[in-house]
Amino acid sequence: MRFTKLIAAVIGVPLVLGGLALTVFGGIALAVPDDDGWISAGPLRVSSEAVAVVGDDIRIDLGNHVGNGGTFVGWDGIPARLEANSRNGKDVFIGVASAPDVATYLAGASVARIESFHHEPEFEERIGAVAVAPPADQGFWVARSVDGSLDWDVTDGEWAVVMLNSDGTAGVDVSVTGAARIPYLGVIGVVAIALGLIAIVFGSLLTYYGVRSVRTPSPIPPQPAQPAVTA
Repeated sequence: MRFTKLIAAVIGVPLVLGGLALTVFGGIALAVPDDDGWISAGPLRVSSEAVAVVGDDIRIDLGNHVGNGGTFVGWDGIPARLEANSRNGKDVFIGVASAPDVATYLAGASVARIESFHHEPEFEERIGAVAVAPPADQGFWVARSVDGSLDWDVTDGEWAVVMLNSDGTAGVDVSVTGAARIPYLGVIGVVAIALGLIAIVFGSLLTYYGVRSVRTPSPIPPQPAQPAVTA
């Protein structure tokens, strides 16, 4: 009996904690997106004296591909949005292309490569030419915007996201906001909450069974002998 109760407590406590975590995750999944399902971050200032600000080494793999190029989870593309508002009066170009194509286009030019994000971006600067051919004239972009607002369905591949002045000159200074719409996030949130609540209830029952005391009935005290009645 004691061993069974110990096993119940050992299983029940992690179930309760896991259920709480699932419930919190589900609540966040439902609360974070806006009314249209977008999850946004920013704005963040991105400023460099280089010709281009580049975020590369973006490797996307949405799942194992099966017939007709689809994926087993049905994620053929995740909608993403990038908005860049100019802070220096120059028109902003945003482009997405394969990393090798971007490397060829910017070969020899000054580039600020985004290394990480903290309170502000950290760059690896490369010194080079102070102008390139206008980016809008290039034909290798898989998605592009000349008005600072880019919509792109993220797909498998190795990509680079580039921000330049539309005329290809040096000195990029923009305020950037990024957003994405995660497929099935609402459904995932509801399922996570439901599973979390089930785990909390079941784990609580196991924990209660494991820690409750088994009361031993108190012995009935012997009754004093009644004096014999004599005539």
